[in-house]
Amino acid sequence: MRRGIAVLVLVSVSISASGCETLNKLTWRTVAATGIGCAAGLGIGAVIDEYKRHEDTRQRRADIFGIFRSQKQRNDGKIVGLATGCLAGLGVGLYLDLMHEDMQNQFGQRGITLEKVAGPNGETQMLKVKMDGDINFATGQAALTGVAQSNVGTLREALAAYPETKIRVIGHTDGTGTRSINERLSRDRAQSVSGNLGLESDRIAAVQGVANDQPLPGTSRSGNVPRNRRVEVYILAEN
Repeated sequence: MRRGIAVLVLVSVSISASGCETLNKLTWRTVAATGIGCAAGLGIGAVIDEYKRHEDTRQRRADIFGIFRSQKQRNDGKIVGLATGCLAGLGVGLYLDLMHEDMQNQFGQRGITLEKVAGPNGETQMLKVKMDGDINFATGQAALTGVAQSNVGTLREALAAYPETKIRVIGHTDGTGTRSINERLSRDRAQSVSGNLGLESDRIAAVQGVANDQPLPGTSRSGNVPRNRRVEVYILAEN
């Protein structure tokens, strides 16, 4: 079974690599050592145990990033993305690192950047979405308008290229209104963003409202603070 999958990957790679003259022998050893899919999207295989046993981890990551950047250049800088099956071969940290680089290049000019959130082992565990103008709301409202609506549309486009990601959506309010109102309003805001992203239900890890419990640094939980009327989105790998 494993050998059959590897053969399928190599066939897919050979088809998609017609323009990959720059791939060196080490790169092809990387592909040959791959036992699971990642051919579509990047046009290369990921790396698994066989390769890890024979190549230095830092070099392995450099090779994968090199191929990723080369693929982007041949696509005129357009989003490359990662196909289904890539996560299992690359691992969570490398998968999210590649996503981070791709979205920084492609969507930075459109106001979206990603902040890496490291786990206990130092590898990237999730990505926090940061946007120019953020996803903010009018007082007492949960409807997306203006810049917030545009930002969510841009994020929806980006997430489509990364099928093995999930999102965590957290809604917030300022300090006006009662506790019960703010809990409901923050949850409604999170659901509004989640719904507009248009993802399948199994890609929604969590949608929650935290009222005014988590104000932004330098602001207060109390009072009318427009910056705190917001929704935050985190991107996680599936496993």
